[in-house]
Amino acid sequence: MKKFTITEFRAAYPDNDACLDKIFQLRYNGLVCPKCEGTKPFTRVKDRRSYQCPGCGFQIYPTQGTIFEKTTTPLTHWFYAIYLQTTTRNGVAAKELERQLNICYKTALRMAHQIKILMGNQNSNPFTGVVSMDETFIGGLNKNRHADKKVEQSQGRSVKDKTPVFVMIDLNRQVKTFVIGDTSGFTIKPIIEANVVKENCILVTDDWKAYSGLEADKYKHVIISHTTGEYARGAFHNNTPESFNACLKRTIKGTHIHVSTKHLQKYVDEVAFRWMNANNQDKMFETILQQVV
Repeated sequence: MKKFTITEFRAAYPDNDACLDKIFQLRYNGLVCPKCEGTKPFTRVKDRRSYQCPGCGFQIYPTQGTIFEKTTTPLTHWFYAIYLQTTTRNGVAAKELERQLNICYKTALRMAHQIKILMGNQNSNPFTGVVSMDETFIGGLNKNRHADKKVEQSQGRSVKDKTPVFVMIDLNRQVKTFVIGDTSGFTIKPIIEANVVKENCILVTDDWKAYSGLEADKYKHVIISHTTGEYARGAFHNNTPESFNACLKRTIKGTHIHVSTKHLQKYVDEVAFRWMNANNQDKMFETILQQVV
């Protein structure tokens, strides 16, 4: 697996001009002037984030309409934040961006969230083939709380103090994730129907009751009975989404410590992005830049 090292990053983007050039190349490669229809390459305008046509002087601002449009934060800071988010195993906390970039926490948090949104713009196609799925719960452990902060009857699948996340993964490491209100069949089954093609598709789940009846919806359904100690049935298993869920919890508990339900989907999408691109680490940075433009 080829990596995008910090040495390569610094060589490619040493200053704001290099970052702006990259954005311009991605957005306007082979540009024909919309005003005079000239084909000569646009030239950089000094002291502005713009390029102009050498024939008529028409100007284009590459950051217009992007997350960089009104920012006063240097582009080198943005690019470095994207680099960190795409090369670290379990993500980067906003507090770490604040420390490394010497910016205020509010700015660091906004940058982190904007990058996470770009990471979520992936995988819109419905699943085919073998699809494994599982649920997990994000939230604090009741046993770790102070006596006056414990939540009664919050064990198991209770959503009193935890937020469920539903995960679907195919054999090509493509992932779809959903922050949901509960793990009932009324919530999960419509998600499955909207994101999985019924023809020639096999669903692999555990024996949670929410998945019962999928056969009646014309799905081929393999149930791994965890309650009886079964963890594989022939070539089918449910280890992949369980591994993803473990990675998700390591990211949230280890890197971010706490994530509110309001923003949880962004953090789940971040983990999904790195999971899907784990074998293309050198291309993750470029993929995010493509999403920017």
